[in-house]
Amino acid sequence: MIGLGNDNQDCSIYPNAEVRVEKAQYSISHLQKMVEVRKEIQINPEFQRNQVWNQKQKCELVESILMGIPIPIMYLFENKFGQKQVVDGRQRISALLGYINNEFPLRKLTILKNLDGCKFKDLEPKLKGVYEDYQLSFYIIQPPTSERVKYDIFDRVNRGGTKLNSQEMRNALYYGKATEMLKRLSLSYEFIQATDGGVDSKRMRDQYVILRTLAFYLLFEGRFSKLEEPIIYKSDIDDFLAKVMTFINVEMEDYEINKLEQDFRLAMSTIYMVMGKDAFRFNSTKNKKNRRPINMLFFEALTFVFMDTNSAYIPPFELLESFKDKCDNAICFKNSTDSLVTVRERHEMVEDFINRY
Repeated sequence: MIGLGNDNQDCSIYPNAEVRVEKAQYSISHLQKMVEVRKEIQINPEFQRNQVWNQKQKCELVESILMGIPIPIMYLFENKFGQKQVVDGRQRISALLGYINNEFPLRKLTILKNLDGCKFKDLEPKLKGVYEDYQLSFYIIQPPTSERVKYDIFDRVNRGGTKLNSQEMRNALYYGKATEMLKRLSLSYEFIQATDGGVDSKRMRDQYVILRTLAFYLLFEGRFSKLEEPIIYKSDIDDFLAKVMTFINVEMEDYEINKLEQDFRLAMSTIYMVMGKDAFRFNSTKNKKNRRPINMLFFEALTFVFMDTNSAYIPPFELLESFKDKCDNAICFKNSTDSLVTVRERHEMVEDFINRY
């Protein structure tokens, strides 16, 4: 079976884990150059959700800097190309760079009240120097730290505020072509129509469902088998999805991503055309008026059927409904949903259906 681990192999989460962490200090002026000129550090402004700092928080941070008060250490991840991504400290960095770029004035300061109304350009030269030369402390997580370890580090350093779910963490860690594609597809007319808007966009649930589907599709199509270190599935869905997003960001050409998007959109359109707005909902046996929710696992299975390049024709509605009922009654669509065994069983059901029609 392509890309699936062996039932008997060691599936420990951290096999021979190596963690490389470097401590660094950058002045605010140097940080500005790394972010805005060299593009060496990516802040990922899209990943702010509803946590954007208000004016008071920004002004208090700037006031602390001007007073020489230490601020907490921040975390960066560095990839093999030397590019760094902010993992913890986005709001602080955005506020600090915003001030040096004269984006806001200081207001309602509690100690340096004489600076009220001052933008950076209004500060006296000595204070400008204090601000520009202030040293910020960073921990930089470097290669070859594994994706799984990076993921867990990110989880740990972000537990102070609202706990992020897995997809929100992936969106921050692997921002790039993959996250941009998932956002486009989650907002696409085809996806929203086929699901009847039934996959919640809150906390990126919609992007998670799409990512899982495309990840397993690429896996079973053999797209990872020729990599230097082939991606296989070993019952760890978070590790698997992290590696797939890295693959999309680094290994896939733009035309390949466009083709994947087109195939997904076409599958959504065709599924809606054949099965209507309840395509991904298992049928209710007790009350036809009570619609069951979108079933994520059946979404994966049915989408794979319609994305399969070997499909000679569109299976009829009656045959698809029979397949849906079979999946509804299958244990692998109910229990241990992400185990290696159940993933294999669901794929075998899909392959059997494709081969039969």
